[in-house]
Amino acid sequence: MVLLNVPATVVALGLFFFLDDLTGFEITYVLELPKPFSFIFTWFAAVPLIVWLAQSLTKLVVKDSLILKGLCPNCGTENVSFFGTILSISDGGTTNTLKCSNCGTPLEYNSKTRLITLPEGTQALFRGLAMDAGLVTCREPHHLQHSEE
Repeated sequence: MVLLNVPATVVALGLFFFLDDLTGFEITYVLELPKPFSFIFTWFAAVPLIVWLAQSLTKLVVKDSLILKGLCPNCGTENVSFFGTILSISDGGTTNTLKCSNCGTPLEYNSKTRLITLPEGTQALFRGLAMDAGLVTCREPHHLQHSEE
């Protein structure tokens, strides 16, 4: 979720520097106060203002954001799904169906229950332990392939 604030932080810093330029670098002069005062101004006035502005801009653009991540039941690879509204484009519901980035197994993410399940009719092979032991590979989601060693 922190990475969602990065674009807004860049914009907030740009506005901060633009405001500094418009005021004839008065903010820079305040930051160059004697030792304890510049530290106090920077960390207790400027930084909180920039963080608040960045979070406000992010909440304006990204609404009701939820990022679910979890492991694939077949291969154990971490997969991520985003729920929320960016500008006026909605995610389209409470469930997202996507394929595992490693083995291609279809996964169903539910934002209400915050669970990752397999869609109906999909069979899980639960071969994560066998993969760790080197007995199978994770290339085909519906067939076990024994590695030849």
